[in-house]
Amino acid sequence: MENDNTMPQEKKRPVFLTVLCVIAFIHVGMSILMGLIGTITSPELGWFHTSGMFGLFSEGMSHLLGLFWSVVMLILSIIAFFGIIQIWNMMRIGVLVFSIPLFLTIIIPLILMGGSWWILIPNIIILFFLIFLFALNYERLK
Repeated sequence: MENDNTMPQEKKRPVFLTVLCVIAFIHVGMSILMGLIGTITSPELGWFHTSGMFGLFSEGMSHLLGLFWSVVMLILSIIAFFGIIQIWNMMRIGVLVFSIPLFLTIIIPLILMGGSWWILIPNIIILFFLIFLFALNYERLK
């Protein structure tokens, strides 16, 4: 009797894609944390007077753009996190679900901040490389 393996073989996730997903999980997780802290410590809400560790994290973007940017960053980061989960599960749609919100997190501050956009350069570089490397691995996804 022959052993028929008629079940479709699942694609194995390459090690490079696994490492890339872990890096993206960490970066987007930090963005979610920053969005939460920025929302909670927003001067418009008046819940906290920023000092100590909260002040270090929320001084930059929260005081420049306020509650609006904190909430937008939180929502876009959560959407990008779901995209990474889809990429982790080897689904192609995850690249778009990840890339579009992160592209918006680059564009919106550039529009709203005007001349002080240079403080975003490290984040822009990281996001550009994450989006670029996920796009290079698009064909490996199902």
